[in-house]
Amino acid sequence: MLVEFTKVDMVDGNPTINKVYLNPLHIVSVIEDNLKYYQLKEGLIKAGVHNQLSISEVKISNGSGIDIMLIVGTPSAIKEKLSSKKQILRG
Repeated sequence: MLVEFTKVDMVDGNPTINKVYLNPLHIVSVIEDNLKYYQLKEGLIKAGVHNQLSISEVKISNGSGIDIMLIVGTPSAIKEKLSSKKQILRG
């Protein structure tokens, strides 16, 4: 089951937001990163992120190493989304 998140990417020195779908089984850790948020705050607000949100650093196992992504939300909000029992029916 894949879970949708909002990812922060840097493009030409400016933060942009994109949707990303992650497999919960591949997530290694989630750490709140408010320092990174405050460094990017002005650009994030222009990109459409509300100024009351936080950013978390999510580490994902890719088989041969670890990828790091900046995801919008607190670790507890991300954990809640990962533990959601909603699934798409496949037929």
